[in-house]
Amino acid sequence: MDLTRRRWYLVAAFVAALAWVAGTAFAASAWDPLREAEVVPVGQPIQTGGTDDLAVLTDLPQPERAVECFARNGKKRTPVPAATVDIVVDSDGSRWHLIGVLPDAPDETRIVCRPADKQTDTARYGTALVDLSSRAGTGRAIAWTGLVAGLGLAGATLTARTRRMLAHD
Repeated sequence: MDLTRRRWYLVAAFVAALAWVAGTAFAASAWDPLREAEVVPVGQPIQTGGTDDLAVLTDLPQPERAVECFARNGKKRTPVPAATVDIVVDSDGSRWHLIGVLPDAPDETRIVCRPADKQTDTARYGTALVDLSSRAGTGRAIAWTGLVAGLGLAGATLTARTRRMLAHD
């Protein structure tokens, strides 16, 4: 294998780009379990087992009202981070919209949601237990491994080309 040819730079870029695309696609599939999950209305303590992610959903998206959700576990109150993607879940004849995800939610968590304007809220809120982090982490690993492999190949090509040029001088 003659790494002194310029085309190895193209191969390195292709390897990195392909791995990045594959990793992104794999990570995007992490949302599939949520699309198939059963949504349970809020109000009761949630048994998460301590390993699942807790998705918080609403039947009435209200982006103009800045709805805030909190996870309460005893006296501890944790804000639920807002969702970065818009996922729609059909469960028991209702259409639910993802508004937040709490990774690794503790057992006996209660979810409370309210609009920041503190006006009357007609929306219903629900939760679903899903495992989102494992596939997302694997997707990141695929992407970064491919990027490192591509950079390594580009570095090996640069080294081989530099040594060849120095040998001819």
